[in-house]
Amino acid sequence: MRFDAKKDAESSLRFAYKKEKNTLIVSLSGSMDSLTAPEFTLAIDEKLSDGEDSFIVNLNDLEHLSSAGLRNILLVLKKIVSLGKKMFFVSSNEDVNRIFKTAGVYNSLLKVYESEDVVFNLPQ
Repeated sequence: MRFDAKKDAESSLRFAYKKEKNTLIVSLSGSMDSLTAPEFTLAIDEKLSDGEDSFIVNLNDLEHLSSAGLRNILLVLKKIVSLGKKMFFVSSNEDVNRIFKTAGVYNSLLKVYESEDVVFNLPQ
């Protein structure tokens, strides 16, 4: 019997997009793991090709983040920065924040804000 984890509802990564104040807000839900993390990279690459240059990634509804998911987030962030674009992360999800803190990237390599409103009110 073959098991296809991509079809398992718990291992899917879902995206919701909205545009506000010239910034694309990408809300993630579900699971970001070794199977689904490449979908995040592809989604951001597609939006970059569409001309987007400012992103907020909302992680509030992300139920699971594996080390592979974290690695992909950091690789995407590195690419965004190297292109001179902006990417902000929003999370009030304690499980996700704990993973960032344990990995030593919380508010160092990866600045995490409480809400989208906080990001929109940052000094330019």
